[in-house]
Amino acid sequence: MIKLFRNIRQNLLNDEPSIALAKGGGKTTKYFKYAIGEIILVVIGILIALSINNWNENRKVQKEQSVFLTNIVQDLTEDLTQINKIIIHQSNKLEKVNALTIELSKTNDKDFKTIETLFSQLQTTENDTFFANMGTYSTSSSEKVIGNLNPESLKIAITNLYERFYYRLTYNGDLYDADDQKVAFERGKFYNKITKKLKDKYVIENSEFSNLISIISYDNSFYLELCHKTKEEIERVTSLINQRLKN
Repeated sequence: MIKLFRNIRQNLLNDEPSIALAKGGGKTTKYFKYAIGEIILVVIGILIALSINNWNENRKVQKEQSVFLTNIVQDLTEDLTQINKIIIHQSNKLEKVNALTIELSKTNDKDFKTIETLFSQLQTTENDTFFANMGTYSTSSSEKVIGNLNPESLKIAITNLYERFYYRLTYNGDLYDADDQKVAFERGKFYNKITKKLKDKYVIENSEFSNLISIISYDNSFYLELCHKTKEEIERVTSLINQRLKN
């Protein structure tokens, strides 16, 4: 088609003016066909240019998304390793708290030595709270990349993990650490840090001492529950991303 229009154009340019005047209407028809052909060629050229541009843009977007998702998976893998360690650490702490709670709940024959040992172990067991790896998600380009992600369910899953699950776990981790500081201050009433012993045998009957253990137990249990839920969500989102990368 392009060759045809070029031939028509060449013929028109080669005709002498006198011949063009003599032919009259026929020449006008050729000029009209030529003009239409030029318009069609321009339109086709524009459409081809737009298609190439869109194709290049789509390739660029797909590459950005693949790099972003690959990096997100790496971050989530590190987060999963961290949260597994936290679960093990805090579960061990909870076992001591539960054992201490059982001992204190006995009406008679409380084993003071066992209570003292367990309480002393808790004093040397610090909290291990979660700090999310936000590197890839918080980059300046991530918002644009996430906004163009397909399918929609993947975009929602990633955003929900970081904005809801991670936020909630981090927020409650801060509260947990703050409560632990308060507990550390309160336990000074009952515990001698130097001798690492309870101050006397009567503290185990003190309601404030029991309340202290209850606070530790509740905070730890609640935080562990959040850790398990977040772990499940990390694994789910990682699976969705890996499926997307394979496709």
